[in-house]
Amino acid sequence: MLRRLVRTVGPLLLITLVTLVAFDLLCNVLGLFPPKYRYGDRDLGWLAAPHRAAVYEDRCTQVESGRVIKYARNEDGLRTAVSAAQLVNHRGELTIAVTGDSQTDLCAPNSETHPGILESELRASGTDAIVLAYAMGRYSPLQDYVAYKKFLRKYNTDAYVLNFYTGNDFNDLLRVDDRPHFVKMAGGYRIAEPVWYRYDAPGVERRSRLIYLTESMLRKTAIPDLTLRLRFLYAAAGAENKGILSVLAYMNDLRRAIEPSLVDGDAFAAQMLNQQLYFHHFPRSREESVNRVQALLGLVRAENPHTLLALSAVPSYQLVQQQPVHPALLSTFARLPITYEDGVRQERELYEMLRGAAFDTGWAFVDNLAAMQEYRGGEQLFNHADFHLLPPASRIIGQRQAETIRELRRSREHQANVIAAH
Repeated sequence: MLRRLVRTVGPLLLITLVTLVAFDLLCNVLGLFPPKYRYGDRDLGWLAAPHRAAVYEDRCTQVESGRVIKYARNEDGLRTAVSAAQLVNHRGELTIAVTGDSQTDLCAPNSETHPGILESELRASGTDAIVLAYAMGRYSPLQDYVAYKKFLRKYNTDAYVLNFYTGNDFNDLLRVDDRPHFVKMAGGYRIAEPVWYRYDAPGVERRSRLIYLTESMLRKTAIPDLTLRLRFLYAAAGAENKGILSVLAYMNDLRRAIEPSLVDGDAFAAQMLNQQLYFHHFPRSREESVNRVQALLGLVRAENPHTLLALSAVPSYQLVQQQPVHPALLSTFARLPITYEDGVRQERELYEMLRGAAFDTGWAFVDNLAAMQEYRGGEQLFNHADFHLLPPASRIIGQRQAETIRELRRSREHQANVIAAH
């Protein structure tokens, strides 16, 4: 019966395959239906915004309100209305670069984000300052620094503010999906190129329409994403003498962390719970993440010896602990093997570790947590759709960053005067 099936179906499959290959070759010759690949950026993995020939208007839609926000970007994608040519010729008193993830690239007018507040605060105090912000959702702190080197440092920046979101940036430093990442080597770490799976490797041109169609269909099934994720999760489990059951348990808990009652339950889980669950299931990875933080801060200091460096710790909704706690967060914890108190304690420990690492590597530390916990106004600091920061929180952060920059400049001027006096 099997032989009969092969004799019947085999010729049809062969004819179909030959026909498809012939059609593919014909399309190549005639230039029909060219594949449209989604190439990543070799340095950053992906860009915050497309590059244009002039300053342009970008827009976003607020998750909770549905309101469309318009704001300016310059040719490099920086959130500023100042063109690249003007920035190159800028002779102001102070130029500050700011990077971060989605907690910096907020859906708000430029003037209401914390880089915008930082600029307005410094100008209000008499400093001719310009603040250049480049941030993107899902960026790791390492990507932030690569972005600084690629797009911001060329403008002769006097200071660099790295916004480090303590809710998930420790975990992001361990990820390799389409992003530059640290790899251990003798005596430290080296920066490895992205491992491409959501984006196509830049510079790789594949002409086959058949291969393109097959890859496109596979991506829609999420099989490549799942395969790569399982591969690296299994490696993390192996480093802790664990196996596939630990990987599956983590992935199941991450699935249960998605809260359906929220507007964006997936983003909510990614904002805080993913990091907590990852360190719960793979506890040794927390130490590795801390090591990478220290390596990154040391690298930035070594490569920018004369730049004012400020590490701005941005706490999560959970760590700030505004009362009353949103019921969606508490109901989600009821489904998980971790508790609300566990999460607060873990992030607080990581926050303090960040403070110590900044001190050890010569960075100023911007303590936004204390300022946000002291806030007694009636406005929300975070939205209730996915718990991203809102403009009232940006005001607090921008003001704290401005105070830190002013203190850094006074300290540097004092040191210069002492040296001159001797």
